[in-house]
Parts: sequence; C-alpha cells; structure tokens
Amino acid sequence: MPDGEPLSILIVDDEPTSLVLLSSYLTRAGYRVLTAVNGAEALHILGDEGPQVVITDWTMPEMDGLDLCRAIRSHEGITFTYVIIVTAHQTSDERLVEAFDAGADDYLSKPFKSKELLARLRAGERIVRLQGELANRNREVHRYNAEVEIVNRKLAVANKELNRMATTDELTGLINRREAMTRLANCWAAAKRHGDPLACITIDIDNFKKCNDAYGHAAGDEALRRTADVLKTNTRCEEAICRVGGEEFLVICPRSTEAMAVIGAERLRRAVEASTIRYGDVTLRVTISAGVAERTPSMSTPDDLLRVADKALYKAKDRGRNMVQPASDTGLSSDGDGSGEETVLLTANPTSGQDTPV
Repeated sequence: MPDGEPLSILIVDDEPTSLVLLSSYLTRAGYRVLTAVNGAEALHILGDEGPQVVITDWTMPEMDGLDLCRAIRSHEGITFTYVIIVTAHQTSDERLVEAFDAGADDYLSKPFKSKELLARLRAGERIVRLQGELANRNREVHRYNAEVEIVNRKLAVANKELNRMATTDELTGLINRREAMTRLANCWAAAKRHGDPLACITIDIDNFKKCNDAYGHAAGDEALRRTADVLKTNTRCEEAICRVGGEEFLVICPRSTEAMAVIGAERLRRAVEASTIRYGDVTLRVTISAGVAERTPSMSTPDDLLRVADKALYKAKDRGRNMVQPASDTGLSSDGDGSGEETVLLTANPTSGQDTPV
C-alpha cells in the first residue's frame, strides 16, 4: 500500500441502517469504503478490489463473521487483510478466543464510539502498511535471489566452458596434454592403490610432415581432425583418447594389460588405415604407428610408463611404420607386406582418379 493512499475498507453487515451509517462516517474520515451485505458478496469484493481492512458483523445469516474470517485466511487469492469483527453480544473471554482463532485481528463491541473505531483503524493501518513493506521487501529478496540464480547459472555455464577449453584440444576436440597428464596420474594412483594393471598407447601419424608440405596446413588440420574422430570412435568408453602433440596421440587404458592394449592399438591402426580423408579435390590416406607399454613394479612415476611407450613407438617407426609395437616384444614383425616402404600418405589424382604416393 503506497504512502499517502487512503486505506480501503470493506464493511460487511446484513443490517442496512448500520451499513449506511458506518459507511458514511468512514467516508467522511477519508477512507475508501466498500460494502457487502453478506459473506459471499464480501469474498467476491475481496477477490476483485483487494481492500486492506474488513469490518464485519459477527452475526449474519448463512456465513457469519467467524466463517468469513476463516474463509479469508484460507483463500490463496486474497492477500493480507486486517479483519475487525463487530459484535452486539457481551464479549466474554471465550468469544474473544473464538474470534481470534477464526482469524480476526481485532474486535469491537456494539455500541462503540467513533474515536475508538478510528483508533483501532489507525492501529490496523500501521499493521497493513508494515505488512505491505514486508511483502515488498520479500518481493525484492525473491527478485534478487532470482537474479543471483540467473547469474550463478551463467557462471556455471561459463565455468563449464572454461573447463572445457582448459582440458580440450581445440582442433580435434580430444583431451589435451595437460588434462591427459592429470588423468594418467589419477589412473596410475588408482592402479597402484587397487593393484590393477594399467597400460597406455602412444600413437603418431606416419609421415605427417609430407601432408603439410604437399597440401598445406589446412589439409593437415583436416587429417588430424578425421584421424582423431576415427581414434575416438574405436576406443573403449573407459579409455581416454588424448592429443598430446602435433600429430601425437595418447590412449590411457585403465585395468588393461599390455596384451589387452595391443589388441586395442591394432584395432585403432586398422581403423585409421581403412579410413579416407577428403580435402577439396584431394583424397588422403594416413596410417599410424603405435607403442604399447604396461605399468611395471620397476616404474616409479607415470612419466616412466610414457617413456617406455614412446621407446616402443620409435621402434615401430624404425621397423617400417604402420604397426603396433609392444614394449615387451621388440622383435614383433609388421603386419604389412614387409617391404619397409613408407607410402602411407596418398593423394587422389583428380584427373585419373587413382591414388598416388606423396
């Protein structure tokens, strides 16, 4: 209720003379007055007009003053209303308790003096205005909380995006090197704690520099993206596939032995070899070399595991590329034709439609 606005009062009385006299007096006193001859009409006016104060006679047919009080307090669509109940009966303590239990805020006994009525109305007005201020403050609090919630949601989205940017390789969408080292350390700690095996696969795209030199970095980026997609599609859900360098990838294989990881690495090698990468009029075919190593008691840190896997990867490259090299078996032969040729990155001749070596 804004300051300076007159109090709106609803008078409820089935006696027409009393209704007219009280309405006239309160109007002259500066109040906005509404009238109703029964409780049902009063509830309708309360819903439409929203008066701040109700002065109701106790004794009325069908719905008396107490029933009206109860209806007002239980009606969800009616905001706070100060209720004064008027009775012509001798007001005993029991009747007062009954009135207050029904939801009345104050009472008057007939006949009452005008000064007494105005005094009680002023007291009621103070409560109404305080209640209005409290409601406004609550609305402000709810509005502020809603704004804070919106800001928190935006921050959560922003933090999620920042975390994604901090842990994801922008070009391929794979886990980046920093996050890869964190995950490897966590897997290492879990394997050490539970006595589980842990293996990793280091992967390098064969002759990748030839692609960049022959077709440019944009073609090389497309080759990286497509190779990353193939690797991601063919790794198990519990394995982490990461890009840790220019054309270098790492697969972390928790609860896997070297033999199990070799099977997975061979699956990746075959999938990459079978894939076709199109860039404009150029068709590229790539292969990968992979080194596989398993955590052993002699290893002290995750870096030791990576070093062993990298040595196996270098051995695979030395032995002709396009192969998987287990760290424990440096004598494993290639699954290729044994020629040792490095024709692993090809381009389609736009005129002949034939794949030709780079």
